[in-house]
Amino acid sequence: MSEAPRVHAVVVSYRSDHQRLAQQFDRLLQQVSAIVWVDNASGDALRAMAGRWPTERLYPIWLDDNQGIGAAQNRGIEQALALGASHVLLMDDDSLPAPGMVQQLLAALAARPQAAAVGACHVDPRRQAERTPFSMVAKGRLRWLPCADASQVWEVDHVIASGCLIPAPALQAVGGMREDFFIDWVDTEWCLRARGLGWRIYGVCAALLEHTLGDQVVRVLGHEIPRHAPWRHYYQARNLVLMLRSSKIGQVSKTHMAYRQFKRFLVFSTLVPGRWQYLRMWLRGLWHGCLGRSGPLVRPGSR
Repeated sequence: MSEAPRVHAVVVSYRSDHQRLAQQFDRLLQQVSAIVWVDNASGDALRAMAGRWPTERLYPIWLDDNQGIGAAQNRGIEQALALGASHVLLMDDDSLPAPGMVQQLLAALAARPQAAAVGACHVDPRRQAERTPFSMVAKGRLRWLPCADASQVWEVDHVIASGCLIPAPALQAVGGMREDFFIDWVDTEWCLRARGLGWRIYGVCAALLEHTLGDQVVRVLGHEIPRHAPWRHYYQARNLVLMLRSSKIGQVSKTHMAYRQFKRFLVFSTLVPGRWQYLRMWLRGLWHGCLGRSGPLVRPGSR
């Protein structure tokens, strides 16, 4: 008889909303064995929250500076595996899992032993129109995969980190997150690297997660798109180039990623307010990616 899964959530925080983070922890502890909380140097006020939960259920890791999402996730994953986790659930600090989300993810994994990860169906309450978060490149074309049937489990190219459940053997085989990316494309790169090694990635329509992409949702040419601050586009452009230079990712995936990001570049540099800032950050990111630079953004005035 196999042992019951031991799911440990790894939550990365950075200057988080205290109330929403507490709400997330309360929901998660109804579904997982423990939470490993990695904080990217948010300050004492956020750390004081740790006393609300039992020490055997919450394991905080306080980083001395903001080391980025990849490094924080890796520290959390290492701790979770050391505590005996059979599965690691990655979570952003602002995401709220629906009841039964983890059980739905576990069921999908149990039926698919070749899966490196399964991802939740995230819903952004700010959007007026529902849109599936799942997609797959098939026969050279990008297909958006609907969740009209809640029981549907789709094979996908990648899933976002928040609400992503990964079995321990997959983490050991694929390796950790790319810390040098700092932020953006970290989850995508890991999924594509896993697929390059023969693993598969799945999206689970019945596993629901409230999650916001971007600082706000804006309408451009009749479409709702998430809008980040211009500095995030530096990382998106730079890390895209770093991924395209990787030999561990297939050419078809590279082509579609480049095409989709080129469209984003055109939209944000021409149609979104603050377009000159977006253009400048995109070009700077592309240039630094070509130079092979990584890590946190170099501040203006330095080189």
